[in-house]
Amino acid sequence: MAVITVNQFSGVSPMTPPRYLENNTAQVAQNCPVWLGSLSSIRGISAITPSPLTKTGDLTSIYRFDQAETDEKKNWFHWTTDVDVVQGFIAGDVTERTYYTGDGNPKVTNNALALTGAGTDYPIASYDIGVPKPTVAPTTAKTGTASPNTTAETRVYTFTYVNSWDEESTPYAATDMAPSTEDVYPGESVVVTMPTSSLSNVNVTKKRIYRSATGTTNTSYFFVAEVPLATATYTDSLDGDELNEVLPSLTWVQPPTTLKGLVGMANGVMVGFSGNDVYFSEPFRPFAWPVQYMQTVGWPVVGLGIIDTTVVVLTKGRPYFIQGSHPDSMVMIEADVNQACLSKRSIVSMGNYVFYASPDGLVGLAPGGSAVVTQSMFDKYTWQSLSPEDMLGCMFENKYVGFFDATTGNGGFVYDMVAKTWNFHNIYVTGAFNDLKNDALYVIKESDTELWKWDTGTALSYTWKSKKFTFPEPKSFSCYRVQAEAYPVTMKIYRDATSIVSLSVTDDALRRLPPGLGTDWEFQLEGNTEVYNVQIAQSPAELNAG
Repeated sequence: MAVITVNQFSGVSPMTPPRYLENNTAQVAQNCPVWLGSLSSIRGISAITPSPLTKTGDLTSIYRFDQAETDEKKNWFHWTTDVDVVQGFIAGDVTERTYYTGDGNPKVTNNALALTGAGTDYPIASYDIGVPKPTVAPTTAKTGTASPNTTAETRVYTFTYVNSWDEESTPYAATDMAPSTEDVYPGESVVVTMPTSSLSNVNVTKKRIYRSATGTTNTSYFFVAEVPLATATYTDSLDGDELNEVLPSLTWVQPPTTLKGLVGMANGVMVGFSGNDVYFSEPFRPFAWPVQYMQTVGWPVVGLGIIDTTVVVLTKGRPYFIQGSHPDSMVMIEADVNQACLSKRSIVSMGNYVFYASPDGLVGLAPGGSAVVTQSMFDKYTWQSLSPEDMLGCMFENKYVGFFDATTGNGGFVYDMVAKTWNFHNIYVTGAFNDLKNDALYVIKESDTELWKWDTGTALSYTWKSKKFTFPEPKSFSCYRVQAEAYPVTMKIYRDATSIVSLSVTDDALRRLPPGLGTDWEFQLEGNTEVYNVQIAQSPAELNAG
């Protein structure tokens, strides 16, 4: 005697032959949150109306700005390119200074720039990140009367640019600093002449003048004065003992214009990449990107992830970990898996892992141990049929939610990293943003200017097909029961791959099966109501016995 019972509904394992699946594992699991145990439906997406997205073209990236705003319909940044956004860690900032790459030069905006102006094509305005180094030399001339019988002090003058946020550039420097060098005697002052022309898209408002001071092992530059950008000259009459503030910005250069893949670390460091090079900002100074912090990996970089104070570098070859509390002491090591990253947009930092799409499956990287987490579910060829090179991933409710556009049709999946279950869904989107404040996942679709909200629409119709229950000898099952919280539920039963039942079940009553022997038995459920138990038995007594 035999009874087929399924009262826990799990996900799929496409690489496993149907007859070798676990009893609760499916051949097909679509639109059902299998991590719940019972069989139920995920909800579809619902439109946010009126849509706050107003740019034309195929939208690719979205970001909800203004974390003080509670209305989910307001203040959405949106782009037609792949853009990475990080809110700055800046002491005392009340303007929500926000940095992003992927839209031309690396940029920064805040609530005044982003939201002020005509229309709602946010962000409306921005500046390039950082402050450019002066390229025109200062010149100097002495004035006053030198005291007799004294010794001259050799001074070298330089200056920096400063923007309205008090961010400072690296100083002017050249191989030959003779135009700004003077031998100054007591009683003499020095007139410093500097350029006054405005700079494009960096909001420079001031200049700071520095001069060298000798007498120690290394020559240092000390602060002399701050003047408005439009001021052409400044007369320095300070004595040496009046200098005390050392030039802080000697290495504070702008990031390369080709920087992309911006991510932020908990220690206030921002990280991006260009080619094979990984760049780091000064901690809590996202405008300053010292060249000496740069590290080069062995393969072209595809994208970055973050685990605490570890940068995970995903490349076209093997991945790397760059670890450390400060960029000047970061250590790079190779990861413990040889898996290239096929899609930058598949990279998701979640918990103590960074997930991404590789040629062999979904990889979970961690300093304590990495693996292809789908290796027991997908072989290489089944996985690649999902077009992982174009895969989009995001985090929602501690799960990896993925989307793909495959030749066999588009849609997506949910991977539960705790239960290690996988199920598919039939919703395809081209961009997503996980809003932690609203605890909501917002998405956008191809050729569509609507903003949608995940898992808030009507319940989708699920399909869950059981494993192939195979017996050594043909068996005749005579009855079945479907127990659900609500009805109807469509039940389909197959005997040796032939459909013998296709019925809308309206209650939990025992139902008869057509007579016949079969070696292979399968069933499929379709609907949008919760099912918690399915039984197929050889006799009513077995069914009633549970």
